Amino acid sequence: MLAKETLEAFVAVLRREQDALAAGDLEALAPLVAEKAALAERLNRIGSEAAASCRELAGAARALNEANGKLIALHLQHNQQTLNVLLAAADTAATYGPDGQQQAPAGGRMLGKA
Repeated sequence: MLAKETLEAFVAVLRREQDALAAGDLEALAPLVAEKAALAERLNRIGSEAAASCRELAGAARALNEANGKLIALHLQHNQQTLNVLLAAADTAATYGPDGQQQAPAGGRMLGKA
């Protein structure tokens, strides 16, 4: 019996118990008490099993989240390095000599050159 079905059965037993109590039918209570106890035990077992499965899934989610965080950090580092190269290139404005030819910046690295 699934958790939802078990819970629905438990609620149904509680309603029947309430009806018996309201009607003063004490003889109907004994079988309901036994049924209610069995269903309560089943619900406790389902809850324990679900909690263990949830802990396992939570551990997997945590590990995946940490791995994703490391990948994001690597991408951020790469992007920062690329940005630093581009900013350094932009800081060294191209200058032209008297002959109209572009002169290499003093001490800088030209983009596209090793």
